[in-house]
Formats: sequence, structure tokens, C-alpha cells
Amino acid sequence: MDKPGGQIAPGFIAFLNGTAIPDLLPAPIVVLAAALLVWGLIRHSRFGTAIYAIGGDREAAASSGIRVRLVSFMNYVLAGCFYGAAGAFISAQTGSADPLVGAPLLLEMFAAVVVGGTALGGGRGGCLGSVIGAYILMIVVNILLVLNVSAYYSTVAEGVILILAVLGASLNRDSAIAAYLRIARQRWKAWRDGTLPGRLPAGAMGIALGRPSGRAPRLPAWLVRHRETLRYALPAYVALILVLAVTLIHYGGLDLHYLNSLLVLSCFLSILSLGQGSVILTGGLDLSLPWTIALCGILLAGATNGLNLPALWAVPAVLAVGALVGLVNGAGVVLLGLPPIVITLATNGIVEGFALVYSNGTPAGFAPPALRWLMTGSFLHATPVVWVLLLFVIGGTVLLGRTAFGRRIYAVGNSARVAYLSGVNIGKTLIGAYVLSGLCAALVGILLAGFNGQASLGMGDEYLLPSIAVVVVGGALITGGRGHYLGMIGGVLLLTALQTLLAGTTLPHAVRDIIFGLVVLGAVLALRDRQTR
Repeated sequence: MDKPGGQIAPGFIAFLNGTAIPDLLPAPIVVLAAALLVWGLIRHSRFGTAIYAIGGDREAAASSGIRVRLVSFMNYVLAGCFYGAAGAFISAQTGSADPLVGAPLLLEMFAAVVVGGTALGGGRGGCLGSVIGAYILMIVVNILLVLNVSAYYSTVAEGVILILAVLGASLNRDSAIAAYLRIARQRWKAWRDGTLPGRLPAGAMGIALGRPSGRAPRLPAWLVRHRETLRYALPAYVALILVLAVTLIHYGGLDLHYLNSLLVLSCFLSILSLGQGSVILTGGLDLSLPWTIALCGILLAGATNGLNLPALWAVPAVLAVGALVGLVNGAGVVLLGLPPIVITLATNGIVEGFALVYSNGTPAGFAPPALRWLMTGSFLHATPVVWVLLLFVIGGTVLLGRTAFGRRIYAVGNSARVAYLSGVNIGKTLIGAYVLSGLCAALVGILLAGFNGQASLGMGDEYLLPSIAVVVVGGALITGGRGHYLGMIGGVLLLTALQTLLAGTTLPHAVRDIIFGLVVLGAVLALRDRQTR
């Protein structure tokens, strides 16, 4: 379906939304009870026991004779059945169907599961708690409506509840907060007794390597040193050449205008891939990009309102907002010990609420003319942003490949324990990666506002999954520790060229999305690490 439509049979609507017992028992309660009954039967079966065993300790479950792969596979099938049932129930409520109806439920679903006591690490929880968590969320939203609080704050409330629920579930002697309290108590006692030691010099925990005397050893050839990087990065460029060849045949030629347009369209993902790629290299994930992009674009357009002079302070201020969002994400991961997927998803919901409240649901203002020229003008036979992109790629390559910060990112992604024992400040490195991601998202929000002339709600939604896809297609390992920024750029060019090629065909938009997803899936399967096979 390319738009909402269709019609649900009245009898089906009445069966799911009517009353099972007139004036006494609503039908949705019966439907929910039936779903919980199904879960109860599964929970007390061997299959249900195996699910909890795998969530508690995967290796121990395998050692106990549980067929881990089969149970995991069937668990996803079971999840798909419940998702399908939810889709049928929503359609019965609305009387028709909407292909995008499930998109807003992602944050609410995570929040309901966590509030209901299910541990995101697995092994503890259940569907009954999730149902109770969902009702708690709905009660909170209804209370806000009764108090005449704007509906725009609902996503803020859901994000805050999600964070508080995860923190509450993890408050124990082994939690990050408990560890910080113990350290603070020890340092306070040492300071009171006058035994607080001085600060260790930088690198004191690292391995002391003396400077070699005499002539430095000869380094191996460039291809030998970069063999592993080339192995995972080159396939994206090979596939790019194939896509360009098909485009050449389809259009009968590739001129400078096409290449310029390709680079302009690639600039957004190229910038995002630096931030998202840095986070992925550490083993994390940033899901707060969509509304960070939208909020920053809305703030810039509203502050400048089509004037160049206010941009002198508005651009740095908007970049600072993006850095602040990244700082919140990094602090949640490092200081509170929250899973990256939780804190970034919650932050995305909170930022969405701020964007809606600030714009009152209708963004105002226009991008300054200088920014419009940067994105649509001409300089040295190319759009000015192309030259900016070239400098950005050089800077990003140096940042990840030639600086201490970049080396620490790879160290943390490969083994946080080894990095810690080598003197790497893991906390600062992780926070720095998320701040970089926030800065990149803010920059993309600014450039998108200049490209479109103004900002719009949800303008960053379409960049979340591609920002992850280009990193993986470029040869990076989704679990961290492996990848190169130039490989990510190859992934950006490949997917942008593929989208451009598909856009020139008569294929429906949905079919293009399917082909795009299959290409990403194929890249993940081809480039996955041998240890995950």
C-alpha cells in the first residue's frame, strides 16, 4: 500500500473492539487475556524454559543440550506472530490500514517492556509485566492530557520513563551508579584522612616502551600493512563501479552534472557516517540521529529566518546543541551504565518532544542565503559543498586513522578490558565518540535546512538506517573494532548511486526500498566476521 486505505469488515471490528459481555467486559480485555494465555502456555513449556536459559547464559544453555540456534530462530518467529496480531488489532481500531502505523510504536514498545521488568540483557521478565508497563505508560500520557499538558511532551515523558525504568532495574551492588558511589565514598574518606594520592601521570597504566636506539626497523609494504582494511573496504568500491556501469548503460552516459549531484546527495551520509561509524567502532549505536538532525535544522531556520548575519552565532549554537545531545548519550552509557540502544532511543524521543514544543508542530523560518548558496550554488564548476565534503573526508580520515583519539576508539571496540589495562580512558573515549556523532548530526541538520531552504519535522527519519547501513557496507564490523572511514565513504557512494539509479526507473518506491534493503543485507552477510559464522 502506497498510502493508508482499505476497509476492515464490520464484524471483525466488532469482534475486537466491541463488548464480550454487554456493559461489563470489553472485547479488547478478552483479546489481551487470550494473548497472555498463549504466552503462559509457552512460558511453562520446554521452549519457554529454553528462551530464559539462552537469555540467562547462552553458553551454559548450549552446554545443557539446548539447541540455541533453533530456539532463537523460533523465538523471532513467535515475535513476528505477536507483531502481526498487533497489526490486525490496530487495523480493527482504525477501520482501515496504514503501512506506516507501526513506526511511532518503537519507543513505546521498548519503554513498556523495560518498565514491565524485562531485562534488556535477557533472562528475566515476561509478557505480563510488559502489559502492565504499557498500561502505566498510557496512564501517564492520559494524566498529561488531563492536566492540559501539550501532547508534544508525551515522547519526552516516554523517554524519561524508559531511562528511569532501566536505572531502577539495574540498581544493585554491581551497577554503575553503585560503583561510582563506592568510589566517591572511598575518595571522600581518603581526602578526610589526608591520604588521597596525587593524580597519576597520563599513560601511567600503559606499557612503557623505550625509544629504540639506532636505525628504525623497516616497515612492511603499504599493501601488507593495509591488507585487512582493503579486504573489507574494497568490495564497496567494486560494487560502486558496477552500479555506475549499469547507470552508464541505462542513461547512455555519465556527465559532470551527474557526478556533482551524486556527491551533493552523498554529503549528508558522509558526515553522518563519521559520527555513527565512530560510535559503531566502539561497539555502540546512536539512534538519536533522526530528531537531533530535525531539531538542529529547525533551530537554525528559526534563528536566522533567511538572514546571513544571525548565522554567525546560530551555526555555532546549533552545533553546540548537537554536541550536548551527544554528551547526554555518552554520559548515559559511561556514567549510568545504560545500554546504548536504550539511552539513544530515549534521547531521540526527548529531543523529538523538544522539537515539537519549540516549533509548536509547525517549523518556521528559512535558511540564510549563504547556506543556500553552499548547497545549491556553483564554485569552480561544482557545488560549493562538494569542496567542503572533500575537506571533511580528509579530516575524518586523519581523525580516525592518524590521531590518538582514533586509535583509542579502535582499542575500545576491539577489547575494552585490554584498552583499560593499556591506559586508555574508556569513559572519555566513549563520550567523545557520542559527542562527535551529535556534532555530525547537527551539521547535517544545518546542511539539510540549506538544501531544502527550510526545516521540517521528521526530516532526519530517513537517515537513521542508511547511516548504519553505509558503515556496515563499507566494511565495518557492527560489533566494533574494525572498519575504516574511507570504506564508509565507499558505502555512502555505493548506496547513493544505487538510490539514484533506482529513482530513475519506473519501479515503485516500495520495491526500491526492498532492493536497497537486500543490498545492505547482502553486504552484511558477505562482510561479517568469520567468528560470527
